[in-house]
Amino acid sequence: MRMANVTEVRKSIRALLDEVVRTREPAVILQRSKPVAYLIDAETFEEMRRRNRVDELEQTPSQTDILDRILRLKARIAERSGVQDDSTRLIRELREGPARYE
Repeated sequence: MRMANVTEVRKSIRALLDEVVRTREPAVILQRSKPVAYLIDAETFEEMRRRNRVDELEQTPSQTDILDRILRLKARIAERSGVQDDSTRLIRELREGPARYE
């Protein structure tokens, strides 16, 4: 892997680009002896992006999977604690008191 400082990059960017494209090896750009950037050829970059997208798609659960999991969890909670009443009715009773309008 080629290493070049910022001054060298400014002076010979064309040669550095040609080398990166020809060898398909990245170049490390240094500033004060520390890596600040990598220069890679376009094909390698596109391949990395494509792989990253594929990995994300494989790891991201679909909305259907998420909804199915929520429904399963709700069913487990209902099994453990009995049938759940509508929370709206319960909140209304707590606010207004039982049979307030009767």
